[in-house]
Amino acid sequence: MQRTRFLILGGYLGAGKTTLAAALARELRSKHGKSVAVITNDQGNALVDTAYMKNAGVDVREVLGGCFCSHFDDFIKSARSLVNMERPDIIIAEPIGTSTNILSSVVVPLREMYPEEFEVAPLFIVVDSSRAFDVLARAQTFGLGGGRIIPSHQVHEAEVVVLTKTDMVDSDTLALAAEKIGKEVPGAKILSASARMGTGIRELAEVVLSNETSSKAALGVDNRLFATEKASMGWYSGTAELEAGRLDLYDLSMRIMQKVGETFGGDRTGHVKLVMTSPSASLKMSLVADSVQVDGIKGGRYAEGRFSVILNARVMAPPVEIKTVMERALKDASISIGATVRSYLDSAIRPDPERPDHFRK
Repeated sequence: MQRTRFLILGGYLGAGKTTLAAALARELRSKHGKSVAVITNDQGNALVDTAYMKNAGVDVREVLGGCFCSHFDDFIKSARSLVNMERPDIIIAEPIGTSTNILSSVVVPLREMYPEEFEVAPLFIVVDSSRAFDVLARAQTFGLGGGRIIPSHQVHEAEVVVLTKTDMVDSDTLALAAEKIGKEVPGAKILSASARMGTGIRELAEVVLSNETSSKAALGVDNRLFATEKASMGWYSGTAELEAGRLDLYDLSMRIMQKVGETFGGDRTGHVKLVMTSPSASLKMSLVADSVQVDGIKGGRYAEGRFSVILNARVMAPPVEIKTVMERALKDASISIGATVRSYLDSAIRPDPERPDHFRK
């Protein structure tokens, strides 16, 4: 039986994993004739990433309610479902942005337990090139503004580090970031890419299509070391149906992001993302710290009639506060441009500590 090639694409909140996964899937399909499917992962029951992948024409499955590492058996069920129904040549799996011990609880168990079904590519960890030095900084105080230990841990697990959003930095900054990562993780291959500009995607595809496989030993870091950092962040998921005359999806999205950013500020904002979808157009936008960016537009930026909105957020705030702020931002922004909110459903939680199903030291 031919094995399915498996790529785990990890990295911190807002690093650009989903946009990169979509660009890589397009490259593998259009240039190499490979069929590609994606497994998305997060806490809620309505994921921006899933909607974005579907809008991009990619077969997708979800693992909900927590990290792959704590739901490894569900992860395998999703992978087998894709293999049985779609028979993809390659599966790209994107874990939650705050995932830890990906190597120990996902990659190594996948290598050891299912060698006849899956060929596991080297573990990719995605790093926003404009924030690379912050990612590798040693935590001095606790908080999103420099007190994070999760992003650095993720990079140290990497077999391949991908510096993304290279169109947002100059060549000197990119070179210094690569040099720093090379010293921190001497055994890792370092590549760079811009999903928005399409640069570097070919080189990533070459690694995926190569005979290289994951071989790094599990680090097996005690998950309790990350508990306080993870517990500080609440998770939000919301879905809405809106109706309007001719409406600018970009304008509405920016108004929502501005209201959220003004309330929480860059220090408390991990990652806020939304996707708006109408029969004729769709748009995905992200807020990372204090920076807003458009991740993708399909069919133009204008919609008419009914359209859907999915909102996800990871913010350093109590769930009740996040829920209040996100709901107000959506409704106030909608009213300000003449859109009517026909339905709205949301939830906010503080995730339970992760307990990996399978853990390798």
